Order: sequence, then C-alpha cells, then structure tokens
Amino acid sequence: MVGTSSKVPGPASVRGVPSKGKHGGRADTSSSQGVACGTVARTLRLVPWRLGHELWVSWRFVRNDVWSGFCPGVLMTLGVAVHYHLPAARFVGVAASSLAYFWLYLYTFCLTNQLAGLREDQLNKPFRPLVTGEASRRATVWRAVVTFTAFPLVGWALGVWQWALIWEAVTLLHNLGGARHWVVKNAVISLGIPLMLGPAWQMVAPLGDEAWRWMVTLAVSAFVLIPVQDLRDLHGDAATGRMTFPLAFGEPFARTFLCVGFGLLPFVDHFLIIRASPDDPKAWIAEAATAVLCWVIAWRVPRRINSAYDHRTYRWFEYWYAAIVLAAFITL
Repeated sequence: MVGTSSKVPGPASVRGVPSKGKHGGRADTSSSQGVACGTVARTLRLVPWRLGHELWVSWRFVRNDVWSGFCPGVLMTLGVAVHYHLPAARFVGVAASSLAYFWLYLYTFCLTNQLAGLREDQLNKPFRPLVTGEASRRATVWRAVVTFTAFPLVGWALGVWQWALIWEAVTLLHNLGGARHWVVKNAVISLGIPLMLGPAWQMVAPLGDEAWRWMVTLAVSAFVLIPVQDLRDLHGDAATGRMTFPLAFGEPFARTFLCVGFGLLPFVDHFLIIRASPDDPKAWIAEAATAVLCWVIAWRVPRRINSAYDHRTYRWFEYWYAAIVLAAFITL
C-alpha cells in the first residue's frame, strides 16, 4: 500500500548492541583475563607493603619490652649454639628460628596485655598504639587471634610447642585479671623466664642440670625484684585498683627492700649463675659488669624523683637480665 513500508532492521551494532564479530568472544575472554591478571599483580605488589606495615605495627606494640621479652631468649639460643659449636649452616638456621619464635613470644603477650589494660595505659603509658589510635581494637583482636594460632605452630616446627602453649596459658592468666594482685603478677613474670630460656636452650640441645640452674635462679630473682617495675606506675595502678607490691606494702618499704635486694644480687650471680673461677678472667669481667648494673639500680631505687626516673631504673634491670644471659657466651 502507498504510504506504508516495512523497514529492514540494520546491523545489531546500529541498534546499540555490540557485535561480536568473528573473534569477538575470544576478545572478551582475553580482556577479562587481562583485568584479572592486573588485579592479581596489584595485590602481589601490595603484599610487601602490608607485611612491612604489620611488622611496624608489631614493633609499636612490643618496643617497650624488647630488652626483657625478646633479646634474652635470642641471646640464650646463640650462647648455647656457641657452646655446642654448631656448624655455620645450622647456627644461621637456629638464629633465624629463635628470632621468629621470640618475636611471637613477646607479641602474643603485648597484644593481649594492651587490649586488657587500655584504661591503665591511658594513665601510665599513653604512647602505646591503642591509646594513640595507631591501631584499632578490632584489628588488634584479629592480630591476637593470628599470633596465638601461629606461635604454637612455629613452636611445633621447632620442637618446643609445649613451651609455647604453656606461655600462652600464662599470658592469658596474667592479662585477663591475674595481674591485678602482686603475687600472681610477680609469679607469672618469673615463670616467663623458664618459659623463655627453656625453649631457647632446647632449640639447640636437650635441657640439663646447668640449664635448669640458670632458669630457676633467674626466675626466683625476678619474683623477688620485679616490683621495681611497679614504682613507675603507682598513680595509674592505684587509680585502677591494681594491688602491686609497692601499694600493698607501702612505697618506702618497697624501695628499701629493692635497694637491699639489688645490692645482694651480684652474690647470687656469682654463686649460682656465672660462678667465675680464679683462672677464668672473662667470667670475672662478666661478673663485674653485671654487678655494676645491680649496684646502679640499688643506688637509684631509693630516690623518689618522678615516674620517668623510675622507668629508667627499671630499664637498668632489663639491661641486667640481658647482660646475665649474654654471659652464657662466656660461662657455659
């Protein structure tokens, strides 16, 4: 009929629908694969950054306790390795294993400690990452879950998993309420010494009488003298209801007690740990060095200046612990 016509549809591309063409399917597939490969490549490039970030965050959590919670374990492993004359290849492997193990040893403790003690840290240690906002509480909980899982697995790979599990149990006891009384707090910290030095030694050789002599002596010494740690935190501990040794017995008595204890500690070092003999000048040098550290603490601890001064006094105690373990290179 005049005035009507039937329109023939044009190509699909004209109607706004993409035309696949002869090789269109393959092109789409290749494009998708390219996008996927690009995403994977970008993710892989982020992995080193993410690992670096997590190492930095872990350092922020542990940096205040490295001298007491990390260095002595590694030093004991190396000292025992030197004593047993390990071949170079095994020495390097043991050293690397010790670094990984004791970083997790300290990190597991610090994560749960700072999660549980946020209010006290706001008063006593405002530089910690949960207080400053560098780490969120939720992310810290996930870090704790990961490290609490990884730590015994690393211990299992090194043949010391029992020590790792006991340390995790002791950590939870301390951080989930046990540390609120000085007896439990001091006992947990003193137990931490054999739970550190035991696996440090066992990574290299079986434990013997000499190893147990070191561990028991240092643990008892720590139980008696660790209240020096509490002198710097009196205000925050009193505000949060924590009953530390100085608060239980009074600050003047605690300072006098600790002064006498640190004054006598070099004799413990001599008779029970280093045991220098007349024909061993290196051992006598080690004893002299650790004695100086003890007497510096004994001189400082009665002086009530401020919390920063007491914190530095506690640092000297940490240096003594690292130094006495370092003496293993000479005396074992």
